[in-house]
Amino acid sequence: MALEIKGLLATYGEGMVLHGVSLTAKKGKVTALVGRNGAGKTTTLKALMGLVETPRGSIRLDGRELMGLPAYARARAGIGYVPQGREIFPQLTVGENLELGMEANPEAKEVPEGVFETFPILREFLNRRGGDLSGGQQQQLAIARALVAAPRALVLDEPTEGIQPSVVQEIGRVITALKKDVAVLLVEQYLEFALDIADDVYVIEKGEIVQHGAPDELDQEKLKETMSL
Repeated sequence: MALEIKGLLATYGEGMVLHGVSLTAKKGKVTALVGRNGAGKTTTLKALMGLVETPRGSIRLDGRELMGLPAYARARAGIGYVPQGREIFPQLTVGENLELGMEANPEAKEVPEGVFETFPILREFLNRRGGDLSGGQQQQLAIARALVAAPRALVLDEPTEGIQPSVVQEIGRVITALKKDVAVLLVEQYLEFALDIADDVYVIEKGEIVQHGAPDELDQEKLKETMSL
């Protein structure tokens, strides 16, 4: 089970943002994409989901080409996407948010019990509005909403953003546990967190991959330099 990106170009208007990005996220591993603000991390995920223009490249999930498909079709193909800022529906209840997540999988009839085992607080708050949850609880809901469709790849954009340290640790444990079932691709600004839970790391700078390897294989001096540019 693998999510593969090869030679991906992406544009905003007239400007080229990604210059041939290639990476692979495999089941059994947490794959992290790190880099400073503006390096192209979020754009890579948006390109993966069909949310920005991608004039060239390949995006495959378990060998199936997804380039050219609309975002909803990529979700139905098996990519669970947790966007930066969570983007839950604040006026809907926790239960209603989860039901919307199931729209990505026509075969999903009810929230899998495993989701509530992973995030027990959500069962307790099923009838509470999403907007009334704390930031950490909203992040748990956002991840759960992606998981209810039983994706084969889980893509997370800055899951630690705006979350207190104790919840960050819990999110890290959850992501690590999930890799046994799905390919996990994580975009993260919090470098220490990313290196702690990742099995494989890609470093992006100015829309290009400049380093790749296991956390302990990376050139630490070059990494620090890239992150501080």
